[in-house]
Amino acid sequence: MQHLIEFFGRTHLVLLHFPIALALSAALVELWRAWVMKGKGARYRPSSAGTLMFVLAMLGTIVSVITGLVLGFDGGTRVDLHRILGIVSGVLMFITWFMLVSVMRNEHKSGVGYLMLLCVSAASIGATGHFGGNLTHGEGFLTKPLKELFGIKEDPLVLEAEAMGISRASVEMFELSVLPIMERSCVECHGPDEAEDDIRLDTLVYVLDDRVQTVRRGSPDESELVYRIELPHDDPDIMPPEGDGEPLTQAEIDVIRHWIESLGQ
Repeated sequence: MQHLIEFFGRTHLVLLHFPIALALSAALVELWRAWVMKGKGARYRPSSAGTLMFVLAMLGTIVSVITGLVLGFDGGTRVDLHRILGIVSGVLMFITWFMLVSVMRNEHKSGVGYLMLLCVSAASIGATGHFGGNLTHGEGFLTKPLKELFGIKEDPLVLEAEAMGISRASVEMFELSVLPIMERSCVECHGPDEAEDDIRLDTLVYVLDDRVQTVRRGSPDESELVYRIELPHDDPDIMPPEGDGEPLTQAEIDVIRHWIESLGQ
């Protein structure tokens, strides 16, 4: 049963694209219809095509929210903005559905309220998909090609020891000794282009992010990072996982342990 639940949750990554496309398409179809009918001096009423797309989008949203919750909780990840927006989108779609039913039952009732709710719901679903893309592919995944096209460079992260409450020696130790280990064994799945579970290990400011709690300063034995890299080689939770790289050597683990200890000094 556990394997079936996990499979059901993972279908979220396949199903989520359908409600996003359908909701946005339904909103565009209805906006066009409203504009055309206004030009003819007629009262706006939902179209058959737009209604069908909305209904399918609503059903897809419900399934995507459920599978997303199963996938998220099963993976032990925290409740994040993506998940909250997904739930909000599901609620908005339900409200929009009730508004549509009300409009369809009353031939004399304008569909403007439904159209407004549909646009809000579509925007919410689009935003949910955007933040989901950030979670799986890294921050700014969608806009990165556009920034490169127009030559827009992001401001570099300034690693100021005082601002992070650690010594300069700890910063230097991270960049000279710890970061090369991260880049070789961790950054492929926890870097700027792909940040699994919203965890990035490519920059000190992210490694020390208290919201993620990957590292507990001064306490390697209480740090999730150390726990994962010290697991037995046949443990499915070891990092890096089997197939994504070789387990860290004891010397590399000692370097990371020593660095975490220095953070408490």
